[in-house]
Amino acid sequence: MLPAALSPRSSSMPSAAHPSPGAGAGAPPSPAEPACADLVMDLILSRRSVAPKRLLAPGPSDSELQRLVDAAATAPDHRGLAPWRLVRVLDHQREPLAQLFEACASDRDPAPDAQQLAQARAKAFRAPSLLLAVLKTLPEEAEVPPTERAVALGAALMVLLLAAHGMGYAGMLTSGRAVRTMRFAQAFALGPGEQAVCFVSLGTAATRPPAAARNAEAADAAGPRLGDWAGPARINPEPGA
Repeated sequence: MLPAALSPRSSSMPSAAHPSPGAGAGAPPSPAEPACADLVMDLILSRRSVAPKRLLAPGPSDSELQRLVDAAATAPDHRGLAPWRLVRVLDHQREPLAQLFEACASDRDPAPDAQQLAQARAKAFRAPSLLLAVLKTLPEEAEVPPTERAVALGAALMVLLLAAHGMGYAGMLTSGRAVRTMRFAQAFALGPGEQAVCFVSLGTAATRPPAAARNAEAADAAGPRLGDWAGPARINPEPGA
């Protein structure tokens, strides 16, 4: 479990579910200054993922990491269920993690070659700061299905990455088949209803990430991200109805 010092603090920014004392119910947030809004947009549009093998020391300090977790906790969270947690892998735990990756590789292929094992082990030693993101699907809540909880985790991770970018760090989310195995769940002592989703790697980029635009061809193939509703679709009656 994530050390208590890195859990989201109750003094973090108030959410819609927990307004700050004295705030009127439904009171609109204060509008951002134009310069601040431009700065936020610049921060968002300039962020790029940097592969863990290209992340060098230093990574976020303990106090900076705490601020990142506090920032992540401001992400939308329907009913305030806090459906995620982060598990930090400390420096002295990298070797046990490498052994876990190696064991998972052997589970997939009973006779892995030396290169496959070396590649599996190497994942544990990349990036100076390494966190495991865990999705929590319990307790059940009729109004908050698992998909909404996954969205809450994704939003929290994006806030964390943006906040890290604002501090001058880079990062990336990585997963893989090992993360989804029972061996992995047992090694990280995941509880009922918990699912390991991905690693969050943070550090200092070895080189400045390119500021090139997102892949236009991929965007075109996926179709437009924004469109207008055409209105209710006509439902054809069933034969004989």
